[in-house]
Amino acid sequence: MDHNLNPKISVVMIDGSFRENFSAIKYFGDQSLPSESYELIWVEYYNNVDKNLRREIEKFPNFRILTLGREGEYHSSYCFNAGISESIGDVIVIPDADLVVENNFLEEILSEHRKNNELAMYIYRLNEPKELHQEPITLEHLKQVCILTNPTNYGGCLSVRKEWLLKINGYEQHPTFGTGFHANGLDIYTRLKNLGLQIKWHPTLRLYHAWHPFTEISDHAYKLQKEIIKYRERNLLTNTFCGIDVKRNQSIPDELIERLEKIRVGKSYNSNKKLVTSFKLRDIASRFTRDLTP
Repeated sequence: MDHNLNPKISVVMIDGSFRENFSAIKYFGDQSLPSESYELIWVEYYNNVDKNLRREIEKFPNFRILTLGREGEYHSSYCFNAGISESIGDVIVIPDADLVVENNFLEEILSEHRKNNELAMYIYRLNEPKELHQEPITLEHLKQVCILTNPTNYGGCLSVRKEWLLKINGYEQHPTFGTGFHANGLDIYTRLKNLGLQIKWHPTLRLYHAWHPFTEISDHAYKLQKEIIKYRERNLLTNTFCGIDVKRNQSIPDELIERLEKIRVGKSYNSNKKLVTSFKLRDIASRFTRDLTP
């Protein structure tokens, strides 16, 4: 990357050596905003970088790859936080890394943040139905067939000033959020709202998402994550238990540990009033209480 650039926007995309579609690079590289006004950082959790991805990134002098060289279970929060820390833009844009956008996307986002310094903005993500999936992926096709399936998809794309992400100590890195199927988007939304930022869903910008396996999938880990998020929501908490700056981490309250332990041992019920019996869920809860108990 040309470090003489002075970007106003830093786009952070994350990966754990699982992505196969790199169409987003092309569309984020073809923006109406001048290239010197933004950067794109692709953060890889492990060391391996797909040769096709590297080839696409190298086409744009304002794009770069950051590898973390970590091992074990993928944890997206480490990627988010590394990208935030590494970024040099005033505004951070964190989209899903397999999206297609129109060429005025970043220009419109920057315009909104210039008008409001205390803005956290989200973009609606439209999904391609499986039965209408088409290769190669094109904006024209996706605009014709994509539909809104989740009007509160906080993980589709967030844009917010870097100072506010640092103020809440970034994304939650505790192992409970370590599964690839995470509620990080909802957690960040909750903490930014608690911080007092103004939340906006852009009325006209859209994200276009091509179908792929696991497009719509859930995981038992969500139950524990959402219990933590609900606690933060009720108590107006903004900080992490394990975030960018270890000195600013908050201790987990005893009452929350107790609540998570009840879920772990199967005393909590899901929405259908059936006992939660997932071994994976119990294991994640056990790790949470074990790692955070002195």
